[in-house]
Amino acid sequence: MAQVELRTITKKFGKVTALDQVSFTVNDGELFVLLGASGAGKSTTIAIISGIETPDSGGVFLDGQDITKTFPQNRDIATAFESYALYPHFTVFQNLMFPLESPERKKQMPRQERENRVKEVAEMLGLGELLHRYPRELSGGQKQRVALGRTLVRRPKAYMLDEPISHLDAKLRHRMRSELKKIQTELGITTLYATPDQLEALSMGDTVAVLNKGVIEQIGTPDEIYYNPVNLYVASFVGDPPMNLFTVDYQGDHAVVECDTPYAVPIRPEDQKMLAEKMGGCQLKIGVRPVDIRLTAPEDPKAHTRGEVVLLDTLGQTSIVTVRLKSEEIKAKISSDFLPKLHSTIGLQMDNQRFYYFDAATTRSIC
Repeated sequence: MAQVELRTITKKFGKVTALDQVSFTVNDGELFVLLGASGAGKSTTIAIISGIETPDSGGVFLDGQDITKTFPQNRDIATAFESYALYPHFTVFQNLMFPLESPERKKQMPRQERENRVKEVAEMLGLGELLHRYPRELSGGQKQRVALGRTLVRRPKAYMLDEPISHLDAKLRHRMRSELKKIQTELGITTLYATPDQLEALSMGDTVAVLNKGVIEQIGTPDEIYYNPVNLYVASFVGDPPMNLFTVDYQGDHAVVECDTPYAVPIRPEDQKMLAEKMGGCQLKIGVRPVDIRLTAPEDPKAHTRGEVVLLDTLGQTSIVTVRLKSEEIKAKISSDFLPKLHSTIGLQMDNQRFYYFDAATTRSIC
């Protein structure tokens, strides 16, 4: 087991800055998730920790030792990338066995133990019946599992997993999330897991770092990332569907949402006190998650505004209702038992106990 630390890592490719002063620590035995959209710098981060890429500045440390210039094969870090990179002339069994075939590992593990390790990982990943096949005989999802298995078959100081289940179907992906979390917990191996999928990040991670265009926006527990976003980017990126964000004119006990048809929302006394202390003279934005919006009859006096239902996305027990108010749209997440009719007019009531407040200029949270 080990601690992995990045200190002010910067990496540029030509004029493009892939990573900008990135620093974080993956603690011993922790499952640390790097969450970010495509192009955020996740793969570059893993490549630098693995030794495939060299940073322009900053350092990589393993258990406090600087390994920035250490060759990849000497880092005792196992990496699985999104690309399969399987040996086409090897069977699945041989591909899984390959990481254990180095002279050093042959000395450490007898042949039978290596074979048992391969079979154990193959069964865990649903590859038991495919061990005799070649990569050309596998589906994309099966190849992805072989690539992941080739990493898991080792017992290194740390795992680097770069979107390792991205090509799996939904059912298998759900199962693999649970399996990977279970494996990591049982083995206690320090793991950095990169993904663009917030569900994976929030359900698997002990700690989550949100990466945006090479910059770390926030690091925290899944609950901290979801319930206490530090800025507008994290608030809008984490959550499905994304948080509704409104520019408002704050007037003490209420705020007027600035849109084609302005409407007022009440601000609870506790938030009024907090805003008086911290807001200053900034332009305010209020965020409301779709799950914190209730649909009402259009004539309900408790409705803060009204609009037309323009889209219904049914997701089993829950549904996402998109309501249009002239030029803007608001999304609400409700039980599918209470779906309104498409193109009907409904009222919207926002839970002001769940408001998020942001400085529109700096995008930082006010709390």
